[in-house]
Amino acid sequence: MAIALLVAAATDLKSRTIGNRLNLAIAAGAPLFWWASAMSLWPGVAFQIGVAAVTFAVCCLFFALRQMGGGDVKLLTALALWMPPGNFLSLVVITAMLGWVLTLVMGTCAVARSGAPGTRGARDAGLLIAFTLVAANFASATLGGPRITLPSSWAGALGSGSGAMLVVGLIPVAILAGVTLASICIIRRHEQQVRVPYGVAISVAGLSMIAATTLTTIGNSPFVG
Repeated sequence: MAIALLVAAATDLKSRTIGNRLNLAIAAGAPLFWWASAMSLWPGVAFQIGVAAVTFAVCCLFFALRQMGGGDVKLLTALALWMPPGNFLSLVVITAMLGWVLTLVMGTCAVARSGAPGTRGARDAGLLIAFTLVAANFASATLGGPRITLPSSWAGALGSGSGAMLVVGLIPVAILAGVTLASICIIRRHEQQVRVPYGVAISVAGLSMIAATTLTTIGNSPFVG
């Protein structure tokens, strides 16, 4: 699985496509994984197939809206056959966060190459770089990684009531919404179409889930500790 995801990321970066054979190989490997894991037909296997069917239906909607490529739809559906629902939900969240940051990075590159008259291109690229850093910080904080947080004195200045806690909680959401809307406006201002390799985000998310599962298995091994 890890090797297949690395290949998917590499091919998506190179040609913006993920081959049908690769997606089919990942999906075809799922029954072998079920057998090796001693998964029951009901509800185990049936539930995995159901999650994959729902994933395919939802992703087809995004494909119809031109928000996802066909290879991305097939890759996510194939991964849904492998992972328990909880892990797969985490994979989807990680994919969304990474895809969002990747979109801003690709948008910044497109704006910088757009050749806009005057200093607008450079100014917009600079703004997008700043927005990307904010988005990356938010994504890292959401995924439990390193982050830059608001000073604790700011929260203390608002008090300790439920209203103050709500305000503190809404501040990152407001910043996130502003960053997203401003970035969309800047990217759409320039003519170059941004082709984002979302397969990279899906592959990295899948690799992170594999790594987390492997480390947990090693940690629970009687030979460790």
